[in-house]
Amino acid sequence: MKNYLAGHLKGFFMRRASQGMLVVTGLLFTLAMAVLFVFQPFFLRLIDLKVYDTMFRSTYSDQISEGVVIVDLDEESLAEFGQWPWPRYRVALLLEKIRRAGPLSIGLDMVFAEEDRTSPRIIRGQLEKELGVFIDFTGLPAGLEDNDAILAGILEKGPFALGYYFDPQVSASGPADNMSDSATLDSLQIAVLGGKKAQPLDRSLFKASRIINNIPILSAAASGSGFMNVAPDSDGIIRRVPLIMHYNGDVYPSLALSVMLNALDSKQTVIRTNSQGVESLRLGGLTIPLDSRGQMLLNYRGPSRTVKYISAGDILQDALEPGLLSGKIVFLGTSSAGLKDIRTTPIDPVYPGVEAQATVVDNILSGDFLSRPAWASGLELSLVVLMGLVTTFFMVLLGALWVIAPLALSGLGIWFGALHLLESNGLYISPFMPLITLAGSFSVLTFQKFWVEEREKRKIKFSFEHYLSPQVVKRVIKNPALLKLGGEKKNVSILFSDIRNFTRISESMEPQELVSFMNDYLTAMTEIILKNGGTLDKYMGDAIMAFFGAPEDMPDHARITTHTAVEMLNKMYDCRGRWCFPGFDRVEIGVGISSGPVIVGNMGSEKRLNYTVMGDQVNLASRLEGLTKEYGVKILVSQFTREQTGQGFTFREIDLVRVKGREKPVAVYEPVDKDYFTGGKFAYIPLFEHGLAAYRRQNWDEAVDLFNRVLLMKPQDKPSLIYIDRCKQMIRNSPGLEWDGVWIMETK
Repeated sequence: MKNYLAGHLKGFFMRRASQGMLVVTGLLFTLAMAVLFVFQPFFLRLIDLKVYDTMFRSTYSDQISEGVVIVDLDEESLAEFGQWPWPRYRVALLLEKIRRAGPLSIGLDMVFAEEDRTSPRIIRGQLEKELGVFIDFTGLPAGLEDNDAILAGILEKGPFALGYYFDPQVSASGPADNMSDSATLDSLQIAVLGGKKAQPLDRSLFKASRIINNIPILSAAASGSGFMNVAPDSDGIIRRVPLIMHYNGDVYPSLALSVMLNALDSKQTVIRTNSQGVESLRLGGLTIPLDSRGQMLLNYRGPSRTVKYISAGDILQDALEPGLLSGKIVFLGTSSAGLKDIRTTPIDPVYPGVEAQATVVDNILSGDFLSRPAWASGLELSLVVLMGLVTTFFMVLLGALWVIAPLALSGLGIWFGALHLLESNGLYISPFMPLITLAGSFSVLTFQKFWVEEREKRKIKFSFEHYLSPQVVKRVIKNPALLKLGGEKKNVSILFSDIRNFTRISESMEPQELVSFMNDYLTAMTEIILKNGGTLDKYMGDAIMAFFGAPEDMPDHARITTHTAVEMLNKMYDCRGRWCFPGFDRVEIGVGISSGPVIVGNMGSEKRLNYTVMGDQVNLASRLEGLTKEYGVKILVSQFTREQTGQGFTFREIDLVRVKGREKPVAVYEPVDKDYFTGGKFAYIPLFEHGLAAYRRQNWDEAVDLFNRVLLMKPQDKPSLIYIDRCKQMIRNSPGLEWDGVWIMETK
C-alpha cells in the first residue's frame, strides 16, 4: 500500500512538473513579448502599420464635409494655359476670381520661393544686363510691370494663407534662415495647459532648422501662412500629418490649420500637454486630438478625388457654377503627376498632397477624428500580458484541441473589439501584439507539449520495446495512462519458467557455447511470450518471469498464459535436436503459473525503474515452478488460474499443497496438451482423480490400486508414484482423522 501511494504521488508530481514547465515557458514567452512591445523593433512597427491600414480600410466613412473644395491645377488647365509655373499675374487673376466667389478662406498648397522671371521689369533688367539691350514697354501701366506685386496686391485683399516648407535637417551652424526671410511667418498665439510633469513643446514637437519660404513681398501680403510638411511613416505612407511644429523658439501651424484660423478669424489656440508630449489642440470650441509629436491621425474619406475638385481652367474661363465656392474653404493645388505632389495613403497609392491638407480641414469641420490616446500603449501591453497568461492557463488545463475554441474566441474578440473602437469611437487600439502573443504562445506551448509527449513516447518505447509485444507498445504509446507510475492493482497471470538441471548443463559447456545457447533459448521463449501479448518482466539466469494482463487489460489472461506455457514446451520439443548436450537426452523446462490480483507498475529506485508485478500470486507462481521438479510435470498452475482459464484445456489436479511462505493451501493442476507417453489419450486422468479422492478419504489400498492402474496407462507417471509412496507411508503412520489432505512443502 505504501509503494502504491508513493507511486501515485510520484505520478502526480511528475504531471505537475510537466505542467510547471508549460507555465514557465508561457510566462517567459509572455515576458519576451512584453519586452518586444516596449522596444518595438522596426519589423514589428512595420507590421503594426499594415494592420492599421487593414483595419482602416474596413472601417472608414466616405461621408465628406461639403465645406472644403480643391481648385486643381490639373492636366487640362496646364494644357490650356501652359506649363507650370504660370506667370504670377495669371495666378493673381485665378485667385481674384476665387476670392470673388465668396470662400471663407483660401490656402495655397505651393511655394513662391523666387521672383517671377516673366515680369516685364525682370525681363527688361535681364536683357539689359546680358545683351546690353534696353526695352521700353511703351503703354504698359506701371502696375503691371511686376507680376509679384500684382499677386501681392491680390493676396492683401482676401483671406489667403500661403504654404511653405520647414527643413528638418539640422545644419552645422544651428537654426538659421538659409533659404528665405522668416520674419513674415505667422506663428501661433498659444496657451499651454499641462501639469508639472508635462513635457515642454520644444522637446516634443518636430523641430526645424531652416525654412523654404515665399518671397517677402508675398509673405507680407498674405493674411496667414502654414507649413506643408508631412511625416511619412517608415514605409512611406502618409497616415498622419503634423499640425504644429517648433522653429526658432516659436510654434507654427500647418497650412490646413492656418486656413482654419483664417476662416475663424483667430490666431489663438490652446495646446494641452502631458508627460509624453502633446495631447490635443483646442481651436475655437473644438478639441483636436494629436499624438505626442503634435501630429493628427488622418481620417481619409476614400481614394483620391473624394474631396470636391474644380479645374483651375474652368475658373479662369469663367465657367464656374455660381455659389459653388461661397462659404467654403478652398485649397489651390495640383493633382498633376508631373508636378510631383503625389503621396501614398492607406487607401490610395496615388494621392494628391493638396487633398491631404483638405482632409485635415474636413476632419476638423466634421469633428470626426481618429486618435490614439495616451493610455493606448498601456492597454495594449496589458492585453499582451493577458493573452499570454490566458493561453498558458488554457494550455496547462486543457489539451491543444480544446484550447483552440476559447483562444479563437479571444482573438476574434480582440480583433473585432479594436475594429469597433476605430469605427464607432475613432480610437485606434492596435490588436497586433496581443494577437501575436496569443498565436505565438499557443504555438510555442503546443510545440512544447508535443515535444514532451514525443519524448515520453520515445522513453516508453525504449523502456518497453524489449519486453512488450510491438502491438502492446504501440497501444501504450497512444495511451500512456496504461502505465501508472508507482503501481496499480490489477488481475493478471504470472509465469515463471526454469531450465531443468541447468547447473550441470552449463558445467558441460564452454562459455561461448553456453552464451550462444542461452541467447538462442531466451530469444525463442521471449518471442512466444511477446507474440501472445505478454510482458517480459526479467531474466534471472536461465529463468524467465513474465506476466499477462498488464499494462493492457487482457480479459482471458489465464487462458493465454496457459497456452503460452504449452507453446513453450512444444518449442522445446521441436528444438530437441538443436538443444542437445552430452549426458542429456534433451533440455527440459518447468513452468509455474498463478493468477490473481497484484500490484503492477514502475517500481524501483529514483535512478532505475522496472515495470514489474508484486504480490502473493507472484510468489505462488514462483513456488509452483519449483514444484514441477517435485511432481515430475512440465507445467503447474494454481487453482486460481484453473478457475479463470475456462474451456479449452484439460487439467489434472495434482495436489493440495501449502507452499513455503504461504499459510493457505492451494490446489495445483497440470494442464495437459500433448502427452508423448499416452499418445494424446487422457483416459488415465479420471483414474488419477479417483485415486486422489481415495487418498484424501484415507482409503490407502484403494488409492494405491488406482494409481497403479494409472501407471499401466502412463508408465513412470511421477505424481502416481509419489502418491503410491505416500499411501504406503500413511499405512505405516496414520495421519489421524484430523488430516485435511494438505501436503506441506518445506522447500522452495
